[in-house]
Formats: sequence, C-alpha cells, structure tokens
Amino acid sequence: MRKQRGFTFIEVLTVLSIIAIATIGSLAVRDWAVGNSRVSEAKSQIITIQSGTQLWRPKNGNFTGISMASMSGIAAVPESWGSGTELNPWGGNITVTVDSADATRYLVTLTGIDQAGEGARLARDFNEYAVDTSFSNGTLVVRFQG
Repeated sequence: MRKQRGFTFIEVLTVLSIIAIATIGSLAVRDWAVGNSRVSEAKSQIITIQSGTQLWRPKNGNFTGISMASMSGIAAVPESWGSGTELNPWGGNITVTVDSADATRYLVTLTGIDQAGEGARLARDFNEYAVDTSFSNGTLVVRFQG
C-alpha cells in the first residue's frame, strides 16, 4: 500500500488564514505609520512657517499683508512653497493671514485634511504653543502671537 504525501485541506486553510491575518495586521501598521508621517510633516511645515513669519514681520509687529507668496518671495519659507497651494501632506492648501481681530497675530490654515483623527491630533499638538487651535470639516486653524 502506498503512503499518500501532501497537505490536507485543513492544513492549507490554516496557513492561508495565518497569511491573511498577518497581511491585515501589516496594513493597519502601515496606515498608522503613514498617518504619523503626515502629521510630522505638517508639524514641520507649520514650524517652518512660524520661523518664516519672524523674518517677514516688520518692526512694528503688524502682520497685515502676510501670505505664503509674500514669505516665499523673500525666502522666509522655501521658495518652492509659492502660494501654498496643494502643499500640505493631505494635498490641501496652506495659507498664512493676519488675524482680523489683532494685527499682531497671524493664522496658519491647512485645508483638505481628510483624516479627522490626524487633524485633531495636529490641533492638540499645537495647543501649548499657539494662542488657540481648531479643527473642523477638514480644516486646521492655528493662531499665533507674533
């Protein structure tokens, strides 16, 4: 009598199940890592803008007329950033404007943040350093004192 060789159907299913679970787990970790990367890049961009505003700011401390284009024009931020269109890690825009209530403050706005958790985390991360932050409907607004 010949002995049969090979795997049983149950053994094959078990191996395929283990591979499927490992793949799903690695996809979840990848999504988490990509989210962390986007938040880190956005934080770096905001900090660069914050530094650039100090170079752009006139002696009187008034931010009237500030914009991404005006800061790019004097290399206060990378010139390649231009007007801030489609610049942030989610593909949205970044704008810098004077605070209409106080010309010695400015607003950094990121639009198009399609991951609410990442936007909320970014807002929370700047709570200690900014006058205030808000995130809603895919838009982050950070208000800084000049």
